[in-house]
Amino acid sequence: MKRSFLSFCLLVMSVAIFAQTPTKNDLIVVDSVKMSSEEVLAWFDSLAVEYAEELDVQDISDNPLYFRLFMPLALYNSAIDDAIVPEQAAAAVTDAELLPVEKVDSVDDALIRHINQALVRMYMEHPELVEITEEELMSVKAPNAVTQDAAVGIKKEVIATVDVNKDTAVPELVTLKPKYWKVFGNFQGKYTQSYFSDNWYKGGDNNHSVLGQVTVQANYAKNHTTLDNKLEMKLGYVTTEEMKDGEKVKSLKTNQDQLRITSKYGLRAIENWYYSAQLQGNTQFMPVRDNNDNLKSKFFAPVYGSLSIGMDYKPKFKNNDLTLSVQLSPLSYDCRYVSEVDLATRYGIEKGKQFKYTIGSRVDANLTWKFLKDFKLTTKANYFTGFEHVEANVENTLDYQLSKYFSIQFFMHWRFDDSVKRDADLGYSQLKEFLTLNFNYSW
Repeated sequence: MKRSFLSFCLLVMSVAIFAQTPTKNDLIVVDSVKMSSEEVLAWFDSLAVEYAEELDVQDISDNPLYFRLFMPLALYNSAIDDAIVPEQAAAAVTDAELLPVEKVDSVDDALIRHINQALVRMYMEHPELVEITEEELMSVKAPNAVTQDAAVGIKKEVIATVDVNKDTAVPELVTLKPKYWKVFGNFQGKYTQSYFSDNWYKGGDNNHSVLGQVTVQANYAKNHTTLDNKLEMKLGYVTTEEMKDGEKVKSLKTNQDQLRITSKYGLRAIENWYYSAQLQGNTQFMPVRDNNDNLKSKFFAPVYGSLSIGMDYKPKFKNNDLTLSVQLSPLSYDCRYVSEVDLATRYGIEKGKQFKYTIGSRVDANLTWKFLKDFKLTTKANYFTGFEHVEANVENTLDYQLSKYFSIQFFMHWRFDDSVKRDADLGYSQLKEFLTLNFNYSW
């Protein structure tokens, strides 16, 4: 520290001595920008070294990372990115972010962050001092001629390939507001047609099926606060031929039907842990009837809801191919409502009632894994236990990307609910699966 302070003092003294006899031609050129010796001295005096001791800086003059503080003020993208998304500051700094110096063997990330913070403060408090943007700085070509005056020693003039003079227009400073919201979505659609001749040796029913799936997400992130909102809509139809009164009659039935909305609030506690609260609702769009035309379910018959409070664990992996979120909620309020009284007992509600609630504990897990370049596995699992019943769901979706717009998808949904009537073969377990060829569009 003493050596760096001594070097800094010597540098200021040398500039001060040189400034004692200023003349009209006594100019120093810094990256094609002419400054008087008095301005240079004032410029060096204004430099802050409050982080020098903390960062164990040995010599400011030998460290190329300080160049952004000594050069005319430029608007650097890396400083803005760190201010908008603080989590990215921990990522390794590449040589491209250290323009325009040569490659370095090691980079002090903490030092880079402190310099970025100082630059952002300058942008916000004195935006009028910004002389050039990073894009404009990168467009300037290297000097084509350098001359040095031996009599002066440190006096140097750089002749640049661009003409920099007082008449040059000052770049317009555009202030961009941070974007805290990120909205994106995905659409999937499929169509299947099946035909069997009357004498087909195994038999079969001719059918057509269509399926549409839309997922929309709106996520908010600012400082240590996050808000994740997700809307999932699935609706699929299949045509079947049934025998009624000795004749084949075509009918249209739903094979997939889901309307689910999830909203989760998070406040960072420590490292990868967040205080969280999650609200979720789940129902369907269309009515479903059995072969005898008896109603089995419809919109809001049933509808499931839950409110969970706990901690959310979101680990960070080295690559972006794997994301994981596990929410542990020791306190969870789960409820279900059936708009049709006659269907209430089918969904674990006492006869004559339409509403039921349970207080217990809940675990929700979401996993996304991209592997082997074209494969993607998405798993959504939840487990709820209360004083009266246990409910669990596991949804696995495996996508194989054939091209930009087409993929093969395998979907399997396993459900366990001991509050409903026990099945003779499967017990309290329920299972659904699909294998489809999908058309995909994302935005």
